[in-house]
Amino acid sequence: MSGRLFLCYNIKNMTHSELQKFIGFLTGSGYDVFAPEKQKDEVVYAKVEDAAKLKLIGEPPLHSFKRFLLPPEEVIFEYKKDRMSEVKKARKQVIFGVNPIDLKAIVLFNHIFEKDPWYQERMKNTLIIGQSLIPAEAEHNLFHIKYEEDVLEHLQFDIFLEVQPAPTRKGRGGGKNYFVYTGSEDGQKILDEYGYKDYEHIQFSGPIKEEGLEPQMVKYRDALKKIYKKEIWEDDLGARCIECGKCTLVCPTCFCFDIKDQPNLVDKGGVRKRAWSACFYNDFSEVGGGHKFLKTTAERIHFWYYHKFVRIPDQLQIMGCVGCGRCAKVCPVGINIFKVLASL
Repeated sequence: MSGRLFLCYNIKNMTHSELQKFIGFLTGSGYDVFAPEKQKDEVVYAKVEDAAKLKLIGEPPLHSFKRFLLPPEEVIFEYKKDRMSEVKKARKQVIFGVNPIDLKAIVLFNHIFEKDPWYQERMKNTLIIGQSLIPAEAEHNLFHIKYEEDVLEHLQFDIFLEVQPAPTRKGRGGGKNYFVYTGSEDGQKILDEYGYKDYEHIQFSGPIKEEGLEPQMVKYRDALKKIYKKEIWEDDLGARCIECGKCTLVCPTCFCFDIKDQPNLVDKGGVRKRAWSACFYNDFSEVGGGHKFLKTTAERIHFWYYHKFVRIPDQLQIMGCVGCGRCAKVCPVGINIFKVLASL
């Protein structure tokens, strides 16, 4: 059964000028809106200062939505003598233009941090607006999302814009129109407050489709579980990888972090911080006494792949990689995740 709930018939498309007005409404309602923007040769998330200049970009930003939901470093509490501060209320924000590949990563994050008060506080104050433009790399990668009827019911978002070419007018070029979906009560509420009623609601049906586990996920999981190929992990990748950790920084599904305490002995207080970490770092697997569970580069890079394609699928029945290709793009020694998986 489809998870779609039709609200009305003869739904109209939203024009691009209407979309810009809606974004202006959000900024006027106290939201910080962040959207993909082309800066020089790279697409990045930038704060929208002028809604009239807003554009939808198919190319994924180099750094994903991750830093808005799990900052590179954040104070999780402060303490002074015998008193500890509460979780600070997060600012209202909009992450605009999230493509379906990154929306799959948000589904994973929502599972991992479902009981994390800092993440949940931030999500309560965040609107996620997705869009259907697929990155060009996804047309050829191993996880290409075929835009089917049941795709959206397995993604989590507040509002989703399905891009549709507007009919060309005589003497004018064709613009873009958007079919608007909602995926949450927050999405419906904000559109209703704005006065826009032409949307269709989709109920989230969980990350797993009715036909069961993704065949590709099962294939990669079984390949990594059943055999350890020395020529891949030690002779090739272990010899090439320089353990810089860039792949984990841009990856939208890497979520490892360190906890750091910074005491202030003068005031008898201090802060506790959470900061991104990576399994490639030398101290990642170190425990008391100096023992390290991951001693070599080969062990670390195998651990990274095993985590994404075995442990997460076994625990959550979803892939720990969404195939965005960011890791291959930033790797200084040319390690390409798609080629590695193909070699398995």
